[in-house]
Amino acid sequence: MSDSGITVDPGLVKRLVEQAIEDNILSAVQNISSDPAWLARIEHMINQTVVQETMIRLGSMDLNPLIKQRIDENMALFQQTLLTNFTSAGILDLATNCQLTIMDDTTVIDNCLTARNMDVAESITVQNLIVKGAINTDNQSWVNLADDISRKTLEKLTEEWNTRLVEEVTQQIKDNGISFDQIQVGGEVLVNGNRLSNAITESNIQSLGTLRNLTVNGEATINNTVSVVNKRLGINTELPEMALSVWDEEVSVVIGKNKAKQAYIGTNRDQGLVIGVNRLPQIEIDAAGLTAIKKLQVGLYKISHETQVPGWSGTRGDIVFNSNPGLDRVFAWVCLGAFKWQTLKSAE
Repeated sequence: MSDSGITVDPGLVKRLVEQAIEDNILSAVQNISSDPAWLARIEHMINQTVVQETMIRLGSMDLNPLIKQRIDENMALFQQTLLTNFTSAGILDLATNCQLTIMDDTTVIDNCLTARNMDVAESITVQNLIVKGAINTDNQSWVNLADDISRKTLEKLTEEWNTRLVEEVTQQIKDNGISFDQIQVGGEVLVNGNRLSNAITESNIQSLGTLRNLTVNGEATINNTVSVVNKRLGINTELPEMALSVWDEEVSVVIGKNKAKQAYIGTNRDQGLVIGVNRLPQIEIDAAGLTAIKKLQVGLYKISHETQVPGWSGTRGDIVFNSNPGLDRVFAWVCLGAFKWQTLKSAE
């Protein structure tokens, strides 16, 4: 109570003040809440605060064991439920073990696959094929398969037939021989008695018996030794230089025409020539033409040389030249018969 006689209730004043403040706050909130920008800002602040707080809480927790545990529990429950209660209008699972394995690039069926019909889009590989029913033969694949099988079978049969036929014919020839009486070449009998048909003009015979005659019209080579070329005969040469050309290693002897009505026997190269008997040279002609004769007889008379009066029996008229003349002017001896030799001297 105051001095003026007015009484004030403090509790009432407090309630009035609080009511007034609450009314003002409510009015302000209503005014603010009607502002879209303010509401968006408040929503953004709330979301940001919740996310930050959630991330802080999650970051401080190890969720992996919890997540793994929950996944394992639910997966085991799912598998058990699938095995126990799995049903489908198109699938009936009666297997007690895994029979179908599906991977990214392969599907594996462990045991037998039974199907009323099967349509393969591209290709199929079969290790063992067993057909227990009919096969459709009115398609190109069957035609190709049948043609291939027929061709290979025919080739195999033809090969075996040819081999068998050759063996049988060979054995027949071995047992009974072969008759050429009815075999003809060019309209002529292949073998007429002991005569071969004239129609046979070429062969590769490598061995012959004794020939009564042989005519060769063209070049011929015998054992890489004798060659007949352009009417010339070469021995150890394929390029004879004259009618006859004989080579022995690096030397050659030729026989042919020298000029009209004159023959030539000798060599065409820078080589000496020796004529001898009993493997002993008797006449030697060197490359320069010098001729050396060891023993010479002209008609009935022998001509030779010695260093002294001959001591052997000669024929009357034989002449022996002195190969060692001296001051006595003796240049030869002439035989007078038997061991008699007449000295011949040069004039003074």
